[in-house]
Amino acid sequence: MVSVVMATYNGEKYIEEQLESIRCQTQVPDEVIMCDDGSTDNTVEYIENYIEKYKLSSWKIIRNKTNLGYFDNFFKAISLAQGDTIYLSDQDDIWDLNKIKVIEKYYMQNQSAVMIQSNMKFIDENSDKIENSYNYHGKQKTSGLILLQCEDMCKFAGSGYTMSFRKLVKEKIFENGLNKYKSVYIYHDILLGLVSTALGECYMCADIYDSHRLHDTNATQTKGKSYIADRTKEKQITILNQRVQEFDLVMKIAGKKIECFEKYKSFAQDRKDLIEKKKVQKIIKLIKNIKCYSSKLGLVTDILYAFNFEKFLLFVYKKLWVP
Repeated sequence: MVSVVMATYNGEKYIEEQLESIRCQTQVPDEVIMCDDGSTDNTVEYIENYIEKYKLSSWKIIRNKTNLGYFDNFFKAISLAQGDTIYLSDQDDIWDLNKIKVIEKYYMQNQSAVMIQSNMKFIDENSDKIENSYNYHGKQKTSGLILLQCEDMCKFAGSGYTMSFRKLVKEKIFENGLNKYKSVYIYHDILLGLVSTALGECYMCADIYDSHRLHDTNATQTKGKSYIADRTKEKQITILNQRVQEFDLVMKIAGKKIECFEKYKSFAQDRKDLIEKKKVQKIIKLIKNIKCYSSKLGLVTDILYAFNFEKFLLFVYKKLWVP
């Protein structure tokens, strides 16, 4: 059984194309569950009419009584899914019509696969491809499955709108109440990616592309801007504290030490010690683990925070991220 879950909020403008790309899959999902987080436009009414128009008896739209926020809204939708595999969907994207069929084939062929992410490209408000040199997970291969190493997932767990995972991931998260740790994980995809890494193998399907729409009001844009542009020294320390907890919590449910997680946990602690306590000796350790940074400029940024160049960094971030 295949489930698709979608979190919606004021998505009326673009949602039709995504609903169409899900309905017209070459392997149709067994259920589609959408949780609306208090839309003030006609998103819910549009979905209800769409379901009625096409007699989609296995599709459901649920209105939240209060606004939960994207993290809790996604996990509410996931909690309702009954599928053996669960696919996450953003409201304003467009799926490759073969997505479910191809990825389900790979799940059948790879029993150790716990998560499979689709590849992706960016599109604009008019559904035209945005040309850039971005490679998802930094992988160049253009077909088949690519194994995502633990190091890959620790640096970047992936984008939720590309994720599919076996129900085991859902069960482990809810059995252990990890969905209650919003203050630690912040983003639902970080939690899903790290739990999947702890439970088995994670892959990227290189030849199936999700078209991810970038516009001023979508979550990728708004979350990214606020997450980066307001990165004070205090906030950076908080984020590194969260990183330490992220790995600790997942290892507890895995019931074992995971060498890669321990490495990235220690790396986050060393960064925090440098910034918070100006432990200069930590710079040597960070240089030795320079590959753990997501960006080549990460160490430079940490040093600038440590020696009180916060105002300079905020100026640069705002120039880069705020229109």
